[in-house]
Amino acid sequence: MPERSDTPIVAALAQARALLHDAASTVEQRRIIGPAVVEIDRAIASLDPAASASFELTPLAASAPPIETELEALRREAERLRAITRHERGLLDALLSESPHGIIVSDTQGKLILQNRASERIWAGSSSAENVEGWGRYRAYHPDGRPFEAEDWSMARCLSRKETVPAEEIHFQRFDGTHGMLLGSCAPLLSPDGEMLGAVSIFADITQFKQLEADLRVSRTKFSTTLKSIGDAVISTDGSGRIDFMNAMAERLTGWTLEEAQDRRLSEVFRVISEQTRNDLDNPVAQVLRHGGIIGLDDTTLLIRRDGSELAIDSSGAPIRSEQGELVGLVLVFRDVTEKRLAEKRRYFIGEASRQLALSGLEYDATLANVSRLAVPHVADVAIVDIVEPDGSLTRLAGLHASAARQALVQQLEARYPADPEVPRAVHAVLQRGESLLLPEVDGAAWQHASSFQHRSERWSGAHDPEYLALLRELGVRSAMIVPLRARGRTRGAITVLSTEASRRYGIDDLALAEELCTFAALALDNAQLYRESQQVNRAKDEFLATLSHELRTPLTAILGWARMLRQGSLKPDTQLRALEAIERNGTLQAQLVEDLLDASRIITGKLRLDVMMIDLPPVINAAIDAVRHGADAKGIELVVQLDPTAGPISGDQTRLQQVVWNLLSNAIKFTPRGGKVSIQLSRTDSAARIQVRDSGQGIATEFLPYVFDRFRQADSTSTRPHSGLGLGLAIARHLIELHGGTVQAESAGEGKGATFTVDIPLAPRGAMAALRKLDGLQGGGASELEPTLQGLHVLMVDDEPDARELVTTVLERKGASITAVATVDEALSAIEREKPDVILSDLGMPGEDGYSLIRRLRAQSPERGGRIPAAALTAYASAQDRTRALLAGFQSHVPKPIEASELAAVIANLAGRTG
Repeated sequence: MPERSDTPIVAALAQARALLHDAASTVEQRRIIGPAVVEIDRAIASLDPAASASFELTPLAASAPPIETELEALRREAERLRAITRHERGLLDALLSESPHGIIVSDTQGKLILQNRASERIWAGSSSAENVEGWGRYRAYHPDGRPFEAEDWSMARCLSRKETVPAEEIHFQRFDGTHGMLLGSCAPLLSPDGEMLGAVSIFADITQFKQLEADLRVSRTKFSTTLKSIGDAVISTDGSGRIDFMNAMAERLTGWTLEEAQDRRLSEVFRVISEQTRNDLDNPVAQVLRHGGIIGLDDTTLLIRRDGSELAIDSSGAPIRSEQGELVGLVLVFRDVTEKRLAEKRRYFIGEASRQLALSGLEYDATLANVSRLAVPHVADVAIVDIVEPDGSLTRLAGLHASAARQALVQQLEARYPADPEVPRAVHAVLQRGESLLLPEVDGAAWQHASSFQHRSERWSGAHDPEYLALLRELGVRSAMIVPLRARGRTRGAITVLSTEASRRYGIDDLALAEELCTFAALALDNAQLYRESQQVNRAKDEFLATLSHELRTPLTAILGWARMLRQGSLKPDTQLRALEAIERNGTLQAQLVEDLLDASRIITGKLRLDVMMIDLPPVINAAIDAVRHGADAKGIELVVQLDPTAGPISGDQTRLQQVVWNLLSNAIKFTPRGGKVSIQLSRTDSAARIQVRDSGQGIATEFLPYVFDRFRQADSTSTRPHSGLGLGLAIARHLIELHGGTVQAESAGEGKGATFTVDIPLAPRGAMAALRKLDGLQGGGASELEPTLQGLHVLMVDDEPDARELVTTVLERKGASITAVATVDEALSAIEREKPDVILSDLGMPGEDGYSLIRRLRAQSPERGGRIPAAALTAYASAQDRTRALLAGFQSHVPKPIEASELAAVIANLAGRTG
């Protein structure tokens, strides 16, 4: 409290009083100075009552007569008391005025006798009352909303019970109508004798604090709800590292509940190790204390859960500090990244697998070797790969085990139970259905029921064999998957992966990884297989071209050789006849080669068509036998014929079926040695006519049998092969039979044991035979075998090849026609203008202007100038498109080279209108 300004005066007065008092040594002297001392005392008391109490008052006897002395004493005491009262009242006024708390004082009747400014501020006004019942303007409410009665106020209870009412919170309504919260208490005012004088109520407006408290509760609720609902796990500790909060995710990941973990050290609940070293990692609390800031754990961290299982986690921790910077706690946030880490490992593994498969290039064997190596040990402890061969059989690659010590067991298992497509096995069920098989838990029963995946009655091969089951148990197989190798809609094989580790149980995610690996592996295998097949096709193409060159040059050599000797005139008459026969035979052979090539082309492009009619098979077969009999007789081969006349009829193309039988018989005779035997049999089955051609020839090797009907494929395509041909005959025969709705198959017991070809063709409907017989009878009596005459016809021949012009001229002149032969379009148009021929015969492919140009220019002319003369295209362009193009250009007929003389004469006669 600051020092008063009159203190020095009081001190001086007190000093003067003391000097006077000490100077008076006699009673008389004291009586004389008594009035002066009294005045000093009065001055000191007026200036500082407290100071006046610090020294002994002047006796009245020393300053005045006895009666005057007593009155003076009383006057002085009253003055002193008034000074003390003024002082205390000043203190009370200052307290009431400056106190932040409201204060209301009442007497024993409840009359409000005092209230301070804080009270008026809190209540936004004030009110007087003579008793308790008059407090009605002061309003408050119970927690349930009931308004306060007069006796509910704490002051009323204090007055009635004469005891202190402790602090309590009250919902009150201010005089301005607003509401708030009070925190107040009340105490009785008692006299020194304990008499009740009234009560004093002291209260504070805690509205803002209650609002802050409510806001804090809402914030805490939001914070708590947020922590409970987020996907990350959250743990917080106090400053000593003991847990005080865990959200639901933290409970789930650690395996501890908040109640169980409360007040435990973080290291007990949150134990982490390194995935790589398996060593314990530093406690996050220790790391925060050491680094003083936010910390993050290693990305290879594993959390050891309460049950001992492990989770891959990603986490970070941060300190909680007070305003003064003191560490008061730690918050730890972590999440389960097991799936993420597995996905990263899988991506790395799949990327590495793709790289390894890519390094294999297109080498099929290297790719096969890589497939099993990729699966072990990343996906499996044991991997077995089965590959589907083109003939449908399975080739099993050597099984691979992650442990070299157990590799022998895998080989023993493979040797004891090789792949066999005829035996029901889980791997075959997977291959047939193209769907993966997952066995999370494997025991004897699981192996026995594995193939129920395909059919209940089937069991995996060996499942009931004790030695088989013993091998599985010795390998320690715990879980298994079989995944097909599928690419571009084809199943290339399957991978069987086995787990022998107790901690590895295959699930859906493992199956997805295995299927992804198998997709890449299957594509690599498919690419390698396609590359290998393309290489084989290229080799076959090269071999075919070499064979074609040989087969075309061989008859051409004979034709050219004999023709040159005939032109030189150096041959004797009998040799000349043999030369002509050789030229005709080799020409026919070359024409057959070209026809086979054209048939192969028509088959590839889908242009081969049948001229379907009702057919009786014995005449067709006999015609084919007649065509090959000379060749059989030349080799001394016995032809045995057994034809059932009731085996038919069928609906088909007579010419094409004769071609099929001729191909089969020609093949049989070609590959049967001298003195051998070839038989042909026609019989009837339930729904088909069956033709079987058997020979006692060299037979067909087992490995070549699946490819015997492939185009350009020959069992021996070397330059030393003993038999000629392009390898097209059987391919054409199969296609023709399939066009008839039939089947053809080859059988052979092996090389040197002959071969059998069986053709089945569907029978025609009932009643067809009678109709066929009737048709034959009608045709038999009226047909004429005479060739049409060309006498008197004038034919214009247009061809840039002189030999072709000369040949056609000779043939047609022998038939009675007159010929004009020219080499170019301009010459042809001049001849037409000059001679007006009856028929025009033109080649299509010519230098300069071709046959199409000729016919367009001709059809553009008037009929008087020859614009309507019938014309035929005689050309080596023999495809269906060529025929259509020629007819659309204006030709009436399309005749492919080579052509028989009688057929050519019939075409010209038809164009000239001389048929019928």
